[in-house]
Amino acid sequence: MNLADLLHAACASSPTQVQIPEHWGQGRATFGGLLAACLFEKIRPRVAAERALRSLMVSFIAPVAAGALDVQVRVLREGKAATQVQATAYQDDQPCVVMLASFGGDRSSSVTVEALTAPHFEAPETVTPFPFIPGLTPDFTQYFDYRYAVGKMPFMGGREPHLGGWIRLREAGPQAAGVAELLCLLDAWPPAVFSLLKAPASGSSLTWSIGFVEQPADCSGGDWWQYLADIRQAANGYSHIDATLWDRHGRTALLSRQTVSVFA
Repeated sequence: MNLADLLHAACASSPTQVQIPEHWGQGRATFGGLLAACLFEKIRPRVAAERALRSLMVSFIAPVAAGALDVQVRVLREGKAATQVQATAYQDDQPCVVMLASFGGDRSSSVTVEALTAPHFEAPETVTPFPFIPGLTPDFTQYFDYRYAVGKMPFMGGREPHLGGWIRLREAGPQAAGVAELLCLLDAWPPAVFSLLKAPASGSSLTWSIGFVEQPADCSGGDWWQYLADIRQAANGYSHIDATLWDRHGRTALLSRQTVSVFA
């Protein structure tokens, strides 16, 4: 089952509930990218189609297990140009994830600053694939094809504050990558700070902010996407990480800022 079909199956049975599937875990929690994708799928029908997604802010409050997740969606404001929507997910009556989505139509502007084009990486075909090892690597990583091109793999004691490479979905439909697929591709990488550690340790996203620059209509989740993360600061058990996702043409698709709790 490709990701689009999986999300449809997870979200379509009820307007107020999501069924989180098995085998998408990272430790004792469900993969955050999948949770964000599911919440967005609940938000999108509440907003006019001509209003494009501009940004998402996500707060991961508590771990989410496989199974039923109750979702409450509230339109906070719908103005002439922008719409703000909040989704809150509950499991066992406890809040687990909160998402704030901001939508807005295009408007004329006298200011234009182009996003940075993709950096040069070795071609993905020349880079050794990152292996999925049951019981060692997180369960959800089996659904992605990774090719590390910058920095070290997790827990290898790297020294540079950068991590990146190529990524694609192992199973993807022919349709253009939607917001849900892009969120998963962006979040599938481990927190860059893990590459600096010399031994396995746990960690989790605390907050996540994503800016949507362009949603390419000619790129699917099965295409290669470039990713690069920069550690802006790390101390006292927390790390602040900026990241960018580029499409196969080298165009910026998403901009990310993440605060990560590190238990090491």
